[in-house]
Amino acid sequence: MSKFGTRALNGMGSIRKRKDGTYEGRYTGSDGRQHSVYAKTPKACGEALRTATHSVDAGTWLEPSTLSVKQWLNTWLSDYQGHTTPRTVQVYRGLVDRYITPVIGVVRLTALSPIHVRKVISEMQKNGRAVSTIRNAHGVISAACNAAIEAKLINTNPAEGMKLPQRTKTKLHIIDREQIPAFVAAAREDVNGNALIFLLYTGLRAAELRGLQWNDVDLDAASMHIHQQIPCHGAPAFAPPKDNSVRTIELTPQAVALLKQQRKAQAAARLAAGEKWETGDLVDDLVFRSARGHFLSESVLAKAAHAIGAKIGVPELHPHDLRHSYAVAALRSGADIKTVQSNLGHKNAAMTLDVYAAYTTDAGKVAAEKLSKYFDDALN
Repeated sequence: MSKFGTRALNGMGSIRKRKDGTYEGRYTGSDGRQHSVYAKTPKACGEALRTATHSVDAGTWLEPSTLSVKQWLNTWLSDYQGHTTPRTVQVYRGLVDRYITPVIGVVRLTALSPIHVRKVISEMQKNGRAVSTIRNAHGVISAACNAAIEAKLINTNPAEGMKLPQRTKTKLHIIDREQIPAFVAAAREDVNGNALIFLLYTGLRAAELRGLQWNDVDLDAASMHIHQQIPCHGAPAFAPPKDNSVRTIELTPQAVALLKQQRKAQAAARLAAGEKWETGDLVDDLVFRSARGHFLSESVLAKAAHAIGAKIGVPELHPHDLRHSYAVAALRSGADIKTVQSNLGHKNAAMTLDVYAAYTTDAGKVAAEKLSKYFDDALN
């Protein structure tokens, strides 16, 4: 018999060598039944056995589950996301299917360790995935593990306390005051230029602009209600805005004038397209549409922004930079931070300040000038 044939191990249980060369440790669980742990070496088997029996003694033992990580993630996605928007679940599903289960899907949930989680992160880094994507994938694993703890399938979260790659601040391409005339002039020459000018005037997210309907706009009251978007990924469909940031935005005269011009341009485009003009519940009432009535795709807006940016010396201009440009312009003009935060749909003012503080060093001077005028008017 092998040195590691069936024998007691400090009264905790027993280990034996199996025919396939691996080692099995047997112990009695809190349920009064025999259970096993497996390892490639007697030392590793002994350590696993000690951990198992210690959990029995400590009252933290859980019956070993045969669930794989993939099976549990599927359960978590289907049964634990009642509070989450369909769009967010779709994002989670993409992270799970693309980055997580191909690497650790076959691992038993009860055997999941920090080494496995680190493997997912390493593979994503090796393949050049963005830091935000890596951190989101880690967040999915961690949330699913917390749910598994709640379900008493595991005792600890192997994703907790893990060092993650740090985000680097994205370089913003701000359209400064001096560049606005050139930008607007160049945009007016582009078939989709009105949409980009409107982003600059309002600070909408591109997905919110894509989902904006005429029914959401009140030109007489100079306001618009933001309650939906058409996300840039997945099948085109209306969805709640990011972070459910439903809000009403007061429009500047420039924005109102642009919308009136856009209504005329859309009517002309529809007439020119004739029978080729697209119809349907998704597109019929959209404010911004393509030359044939299609909803504006992310790639179309990005291409237009690059082309217009190249004409004014900002070749890396992206539609989201126009949202940033709106925020900087609003703060530099003296608008209060809470109003800017609300218009942008940020969760709090701290987030707004954190993103744009470096670009608004002259905002204090503008505010002081406005206060000075206020006192002058009051005194005179």
